[in-house]
Amino acid sequence: MPFDFRRFDIYRKVPKDLTQPTYTGAIISVCCCLFILFLFLSELTGFITTEIVNELYVDDPDKDSGGKIDVSLNISLPNLHCELVGLDIQDEMGRHEVGHIDNSMKIPLNNGVGCRFEGQFSINKEQPDPRVRVF
Repeated sequence: MPFDFRRFDIYRKVPKDLTQPTYTGAIISVCCCLFILFLFLSELTGFITTEIVNELYVDDPDKDSGGKIDVSLNISLPNLHCELVGLDIQDEMGRHEVGHIDNSMKIPLNNGVGCRFEGQFSINKEQPDPRVRVF
């Protein structure tokens, strides 16, 4: 007894004993099931994948001293070339430095494939939400 593809037709309009499955109905049924499986798997992979956020929030618990906060960074980026690494400093008091290079150093890792970024800088302490972005 050969395999009958028409058995996959799930869109019959009358009771099964009064209908005849068709190849068109079976093809539509299989395509719909594959499309539903694709949608489910794409949503599942979107849910499982991690998102990398490249922002660092700095807060000093000693609010009474005033002035600036000294920040030292030592970040290893094993899969990023050094020519793509830089430092932007932005605070809510209006300071915005793009490509900050004072007191910073880029050290190649893994034969130039990765990079270690070291830097030191000061940020204003008065702002409620200073942001440092390493790109």
